[in-house]
Amino acid sequence: MKVKILPGCISCGTCEVVCPKVFSVNSVSKVREGTDLKEHEDCIEEAADMCPVGVIEVVRSLHGRDE
Repeated sequence: MKVKILPGCISCGTCEVVCPKVFSVNSVSKVREGTDLKEHEDCIEEAADMCPVGVIEVVRSLHGRDE
């Protein structure tokens, strides 16, 4: 699994509230380095769904393993 923040983040902070172990927001949202994304999969999905501008991209492997 990979998580990317696409251009257009409005720094609303929703992702950080929903999933603070994965996202941090300063001028724009960022994915915290070194975080086990698989462990936080549910809140990552929720943050992506709740993003008002849809800039959180979750990429999953087609072969069932992390990329």
